[in-house]
Amino acid sequence: MINEAVILLGGMGTRLLPYTKTIPKEMLPVFDVPNIYLLVKEAYLSNIKKIIFVVTKHNEKIIKNFFSDDNYLNDFLKDKPDKQRHLDDLNKLINELEFIYVNQNLKGTYGALYSAKDYINNENFIVMYGDDLIDSPIPLTKSLIDNYQKNKKMQVAIYEQEDKYLPKTGIIKMDSENNLIDLVNKDEQNSKCILHGRMLLNKKIFDIKSKLIKHENDEYYLPYALLEFKKEVECYKYHGDYFNLGEKTGYIKASIHYAMKNDKEKENLLNYINNNIGD
Repeated sequence: MINEAVILLGGMGTRLLPYTKTIPKEMLPVFDVPNIYLLVKEAYLSNIKKIIFVVTKHNEKIIKNFFSDDNYLNDFLKDKPDKQRHLDDLNKLINELEFIYVNQNLKGTYGALYSAKDYINNENFIVMYGDDLIDSPIPLTKSLIDNYQKNKKMQVAIYEQEDKYLPKTGIIKMDSENNLIDLVNKDEQNSKCILHGRMLLNKKIFDIKSKLIKHENDEYYLPYALLEFKKEVECYKYHGDYFNLGEKTGYIKASIHYAMKNDKEKENLLNYINNNIGD
């Protein structure tokens, strides 16, 4: 059974200051909802029942408040059904999911995940990066779970990019069966694919902590931990729209994308673009 997801929400959002001085970047709006809502909704639609947030003390309280019942607001809206309906989906998530909050005590993405290990009950679980928003016809988390059922291997989501957009490091090297075998530099590339923030992992990922080396700023990186399990990690190439919410233009692009999926706002947005942008 795979019904637990760990969402990594570490970091202070310094690239998004001054907004993130008081509001966590995970609560920044993507059109009409916070980014974190879209991540949790993806997990919910993939039959996840428990969400483990790895948070900092800076962002824990606000996120916890968002995913909690608000009796004052519910009373205020009880005679305003047209307003209440905007909270129906959120309240469904609050009522049907279990939320756990864990403070990160080791640096890096592996360090963040390691902080959650005592709260994971099942052998296999989902990992979601808070900065990576992915809109695909089938929720990517569900696709990873479905693919796992076929071969019982750990899964990592990868995305193919044009050569000019590839980073200098972290290029995926795979074998003929799409198993992850290495991470290489751009000039050594075996593919045009990079990791994007969804994984389906086994708890044995926690057993190799002593084998990992610390990288810059004493950080432990999760992708390098995966290399301890060559032939056991399958790369799943997904198709969908990806947005990097760790930087400002990512939020703008994501907001436009989701606004264009709203029939009413699509027309307003297109009119604005046509009248004000371009010439």
